[in-house]
Amino acid sequence: MKNFLASLILLLSFSTLMAQSEQVNLSDSVLVVNGVCGMCQQVIEKAAALPGVEQAQWNKDTKILKFKYNAEQVSIESIYKAVAASGYDTEFLAAPEEAYQNLHDCCKYRDPAVLKDHQ
Repeated sequence: MKNFLASLILLLSFSTLMAQSEQVNLSDSVLVVNGVCGMCQQVIEKAAALPGVEQAQWNKDTKILKFKYNAEQVSIESIYKAVAASGYDTEFLAAPEEAYQNLHDCCKYRDPAVLKDHQ
């Protein structure tokens, strides 16, 4: 019985250490991303969800994308590029014009009329 308990304690300790070591590799970051609505939120979060990104949440009011990523699996620059390639300007990169034009009409944040509709 003592051997069983000792083995169980050792296994639980090892599991806890493994979980902690996985979390150590995650970095938190934020990125300002232009957008105006819930549809924008879906596209932005999906674009940021590259392999190695554990969590991505964009707030339409603050325009801030918060994400957790593993720098050993994905570079922060590739996350920025993926979001811009989806059609949304970021604080570091402008979206390619073609990607922006492919956005749904209600998501065209560069258009003053769209911005007015979302206020």
